[in-house]
This record gives sequence, structure tokens and C-alpha cells, in this order.
Amino acid sequence: MAKLITLGSHLNFSSLSSTKFIKELNLDVDISYEHSIDSAFKALLGADYLVLPIENAIDGYIQRTLDLIYKYDYFITHVNELPVDFSLVTNEVSLDLVDTIYVQFKAKNQCLNFLESLPKVKYIITDSNSESLNKLLTHEISSAAIIPKHLIDRHFLLTIHNIHDDELNHTRFAFIEKHPTMPKDKEHLKALLSIQPRKDEVGLLYNLLQHFKNLNINLSSIISRPKTDKTSPYHFFLEINTKLDQLSELTTRLASDNQLNIKILGVY
Repeated sequence: MAKLITLGSHLNFSSLSSTKFIKELNLDVDISYEHSIDSAFKALLGADYLVLPIENAIDGYIQRTLDLIYKYDYFITHVNELPVDFSLVTNEVSLDLVDTIYVQFKAKNQCLNFLESLPKVKYIITDSNSESLNKLLTHEISSAAIIPKHLIDRHFLLTIHNIHDDELNHTRFAFIEKHPTMPKDKEHLKALLSIQPRKDEVGLLYNLLQHFKNLNINLSSIISRPKTDKTSPYHFFLEINTKLDQLSELTTRLASDNQLNIKILGVY
């Protein structure tokens, strides 16, 4: 049987997204859980599929996911979205008695307005929402946790719902495979590209964007990320709205530009 890797436990958002992918794609797989994005990518070496968060409506792209897709030469073939809401839970009767909050690193960035109202509280960052809950249950005195509402499966003395910064908060998840697979039936697509300039020079970004304008391709996002090797000081991650023929023409034009290295990281 095929094996799918994702984060945390069977109750977190990554698991819910994985279940949604399994139904949509009619897969027969076993799900295995990893504690971090890095360990999940390593586990895919011995598995078939990987499901990870790629973008949050409030906090933006999960940059570690992007960096490791590039590093491992993996490929996004599908995406889905889940609504995300967060609650604070504690077995203290008042927030005044709380001095420590356990919170997953991305969840913290989605609840900043609430957390700024608690300036004296210490935050302990975790790798997953499940870990935040487990740490609270192990260290309940003077502690609280920020977790998704659907993880609340017991009574707490104090629960505060909907503490995220935006009511329309949602997270997009990527279905990642080890080898490229191009969609056959969809006309309107998104693609994720990595473009690495071979050298830095004035007007480089302007000249790059001209390729997209000339082909009438909408660029929905662009992120500049530092490179860890010495071939270039940075590279760009770009997500575009496109069609397969447009994407083919774009990659041909970019590849012919001697100043650029291009890699397609996903089409979905």
C-alpha cells in the first residue's frame, strides 16, 4: 500500500487536509505523521506522497515548505484549502493567572492581536498544534495553549474562541510528489516556479517580469529568498495563473535567458 506523510497527529489541519486529498484523488494509502516540516521531507524519501501547509491567509507562505521543495526537487500536483480558527484553552480560571502559552510557530503569527494584549506572558513555540495541547496537559499550572477549535475534546476551566486576527482565516495545503505530474484536463492552472539569477544586476527583476507581461500571464505572488550556496545571493519563488501552453512558452523564454536558472516546483 502507498504511504502518505504529513504533520502532527490525526486531529490537526494537515491530517484533515490529507483526508480531503485522499477522498478527492481516490487514494488507497496509509498515513504516517512527522513532528516537523524538515522530518516530513526526509520521510518522503521512503514514501509516496507528502501533504504540508504552503500558505496561510494571514501569515503568508510557509517559507520552509518552499525551500525544501526546491532542495529535494519535489513537485506540487494538487492543492486544497481549509478554514482555520484558533482558541486559547487553560485550566486556570483567569488569564491573569497564566504566565506561559504554548503555541505553534505559524499559529502565533495568526493570533498576534490577541497575544499583544498579554504582554507579560511568555510564549513557548512548538512544531505542531497537537504538541501545544500535549504540553499544556503535561504542565497545566499557570499555562495555556493556543490550538485549533476542533482539537478541543475536553472541558477546560477557561476557553476563548476565535482569537485569530482575521475571521476569514484559511490555510492552503500542497499535495507533494517526488516526480512531476502535469494536469491533463484543467484549462486554468497555477504553477509554482523558482527562478535563480546567475548574477545580480540593475534592472534584473524588471527584465524578468517583462516575460510574464508579454505572455499575458498573471503573477499572483513573488518572494525573494536567500540562497545557501555561492551560485547566487538569492532566488525568487513565483506563483502564476496560467495555461499549459503559456507555461511551456514561458519556460522556453526564461531558459533562453542566459542570466536565469528556472525550476518548475508545481503545476496544479
